[in-house]
Amino acid sequence: RGQMISGEDCEFIQRFEQKRNPEEKQELLQTEGNQCAKTFINLMTHISKEQTVQYILTMVDDMLQ
Repeated sequence: RGQMISGEDCEFIQRFEQKRNPEEKQELLQTEGNQCAKTFINLMTHISKEQTVQYILTMVDDMLQ
């Protein structure tokens, strides 16, 4: 059975992915920091496919730069 993510988490990921430069991503993290943390905790606790986990960790690394 496939694992699904919530609409709220999916929407946050889409907003993050649409940001093209670090300044835009930083602004999103400042305005939606709580949602960001919630989304990545949800993803890391509910997703088990190795490729998906690698993608999530890459996004987190991108945020921290």
